Amino acid sequence: MKKSSYSFPKEERLCLKKQIAQLFEQGESLMSYPVRLKYLLVDAPEGSPAKCLFSVPKKLFKRAVKRNLIRRRLREAYRLHKAELYSNIPEGKQLLIAFIYLDNKVLDYTSGENAMRKAFAKLTPQIRNITAK
Repeated sequence: MKKSSYSFPKEERLCLKKQIAQLFEQGESLMSYPVRLKYLLVDAPEGSPAKCLFSVPKKLFKRAVKRNLIRRRLREAYRLHKAELYSNIPEGKQLLIAFIYLDNKVLDYTSGENAMRKAFAKLTPQIRNITAK
């Protein structure tokens, strides 16, 4: 894996309201505690293989400092392990993903990283099933 592929550029961030709405309306979900994934495979002839967003509910964490800390930890775990996911996304497709944090405690980085790995392990067969249809 190239050194540049460990980055998390703007093209890989899910920002468009239209795509976010499509993801939450049509997407499927799976759990990898303390993270819930919402995902949708769409046609995209160019661009990055996946776009994602990270959400930490304000209802669980009133202070923005804690929400930002959790988001940073999840983004870092995603950034380091996204190559496992990218290798399973077929050409001409794009995976839209939302990572939603569920726990009411701030967990350490290794817990978030383990959750991310488990989530990718659960997501890989789901992607294969979708592409096989």
